[in-house]
Amino acid sequence: MNDGSGGEVASRRPGSEIMRNQVLLDLGLPGDRMPEAEVALRLAEFILSLPASGAMASVAIDGASIKVGDGVIFDISHFMAATGWEQTKEPQTGRNAWTGAYRRGDKTIRVHSRPGEGNVVATVDGRRIIAKCSKGPLARKPGRAEHSLLTVALAEALLFEIAADDIVVAAVPDAPVFRTLAETWRRRPLVRRAGIRIALVARDGAVVGLAL
Repeated sequence: MNDGSGGEVASRRPGSEIMRNQVLLDLGLPGDRMPEAEVALRLAEFILSLPASGAMASVAIDGASIKVGDGVIFDISHFMAATGWEQTKEPQTGRNAWTGAYRRGDKTIRVHSRPGEGNVVATVDGRRIIAKCSKGPLARKPGRAEHSLLTVALAEALLFEIAADDIVVAAVPDAPVFRTLAETWRRRPLVRRAGIRIALVARDGAVVGLAL
């Protein structure tokens, strides 16, 4: 059984939850939610793992989703190093330290903070994939946060400047409420007509709903 963060857990026996929490702590990840940057990076990694993928994925991350004031929401450099991605060159003067190219094997993820682009842009079998990614809770909570987050992701995906054969994706964390919404909204006539895929991104790197 996978613990949802890259480590393997044999069962839910006593101690397994402690191990899971320690893995998340080591990666600097909150246990109850996935930040937008994590969703984007895990989606990019998944796309690059596909047999017909290109060699590079571009990942756009808003600085506000990384740090607010003195508080770090998501430490990209630490996360990438812990998951086997090595930053290959120093960022240019004036850019954030976490931007730049990260390489693992023959694949590269280029992280930038340019506005107006998809959170993830990559190619599979010559077709461009462009994705809007959203943060979100991993457990059920009062309110309709998931509904609002997926609605915004779909709306922004509709506004992408695309070519006829591009694949457009709205990506959210793989969590119970998001899963229910995705199953329902994929069948909605206008979502089907627009051809937008709703992808669920899990902590173990698995992605559901990105049928290519």
